[in-house]
Amino acid sequence: MTASAQRPIRVLVVDDVADTRENLMKLLSFEEDIEVVGAAPDGRLALESARTLQPDIVLMDITMPTMDGIQAAEMMRAEVPTAQVVMMSVHDESESLRRAMLAGAREFLVKPFGAD
Repeated sequence: MTASAQRPIRVLVVDDVADTRENLMKLLSFEEDIEVVGAAPDGRLALESARTLQPDIVLMDITMPTMDGIQAAEMMRAEVPTAQVVMMSVHDESESLRRAMLAGAREFLVKPFGAD
């Protein structure tokens, strides 16, 4: 299989703010090697979606209603171990970063962020 024939990276976008979800999905749609396979407004729905969609990456906010991103990441690590979680937060604090990494997050992004 050549590099150009590889399947795209499958991404699930999770954020409780609809505009943020839409903007991230739009931003990711410009990348040829990324396919947004779904979106969810909270951790509980993210977990359900991840079980069904089997994404490669879950781009997930920390602070959400119903189930926050850290709880969802912990459960996802056990139930969908192939999904790599990248946490997002407006809070650039070491405690959030530490909790996210302990929950299994692979990376931590501080919002707002640009296309890079």
